[in-house]
Amino acid sequence: MRRNLEIELANQQRDSKITEWFGQYGRRVLAFVRSKIQDIEVAEDTAQDVWLQLTRQQDLEEIEQIGNWLFTTARNRVTDYYRKKKTIPFSQIGLGSFENQEDDAELADDLLFDRWLEQNLPDALLESQEFWDELNRALELLPAEQREVFVEHELNDVPFREMAEKTGVSINTLLARKRYAVLRLREHFEDWLHD
Repeated sequence: MRRNLEIELANQQRDSKITEWFGQYGRRVLAFVRSKIQDIEVAEDTAQDVWLQLTRQQDLEEIEQIGNWLFTTARNRVTDYYRKKKTIPFSQIGLGSFENQEDDAELADDLLFDRWLEQNLPDALLESQEFWDELNRALELLPAEQREVFVEHELNDVPFREMAEKTGVSINTLLARKRYAVLRLREHFEDWLHD
């Protein structure tokens, strides 16, 4: 009887913790997934899968940083979705059209700086003024064409197709510039982290 009460209490505490985390991160996780998957229903299902996976975790105490865990899991779910649908056009993940790519997910990792940041920097640092100051310094070091594409796509959410129409530069060229910008920024932040 006592054992049953202990189990019930533990389950209540666990449910309470998950409910608290959902209140704290639910919208952000959904917004993150929807920024990568345009189909609203698929995005919502994918976000729900993240929370379902959390409920299946044996020991919640082992999760040191819940934010990192949630966004890493969400990114993995998005990547799985694109791996299963390799024929999906890049416009569906906000990357315009990029033909003859073997693996959308792998290319997306080279193009989306936020994925790299979430994997390598703690949430608290990402939300700090120190990070934004450093990002502005790093952007100033990029060639102007790379910086412009990065800022428009990553920070202002302008699709590559729209940029191509405005500038007359091909989508593939814009994608290449963004990729080089992301690779340089990664190097910059790797050095910054180890200073």
